[in-house]
Amino acid sequence: MYQAAVFIHLASAIVWIGGSLFLALVLIPVLRRFAPPPGQTPVLPPDMLGTLARRFRVISWICIVLLVATGLYILPTRYGIGFAEFFSLGGHFAATLQLKVALVAVVIWLSAMHDFIIGPYTNRLIEAMLAGAEPPGYLPALRKAVVWIARINVLLTILIVAVAVTMTRGTPV
Repeated sequence: MYQAAVFIHLASAIVWIGGSLFLALVLIPVLRRFAPPPGQTPVLPPDMLGTLARRFRVISWICIVLLVATGLYILPTRYGIGFAEFFSLGGHFAATLQLKVALVAVVIWLSAMHDFIIGPYTNRLIEAMLAGAEPPGYLPALRKAVVWIARINVLLTILIVAVAVTMTRGTPV
């Protein structure tokens, strides 16, 4: 059962981080390249990025739930660390684990803000603007915030992997 939990944990991390990197480094830049100048007919469906992002959001939240669940199973099973020990243990492993958990909490919070609050609100404003409504003056800042939250989250998830490696393999020399 432990090996299955580790496999699910690693596979979920690979899908989540790999998908995030694919969106950020491949899909979004390519879609921007094919965006038409104002007034011209789009080559691609107008909400293609939104549709893809919403689909990936489901996958990413499944991965987040699996990562947390398997992590909570692995800690006591492999390392004998329960809730009380998490806060009372000392040493490199415990400190690194606490850092990893703190980073995971930040990533989950940022993901929730991006996926369920700021992102959907920005999309509603853009849809209203496309339907003829006057866009609010803060819309460009809000769009930048959505992009920067996603970028910061990708960087933090990569940092979580680096912290996890040092947690189990030691600090690099």
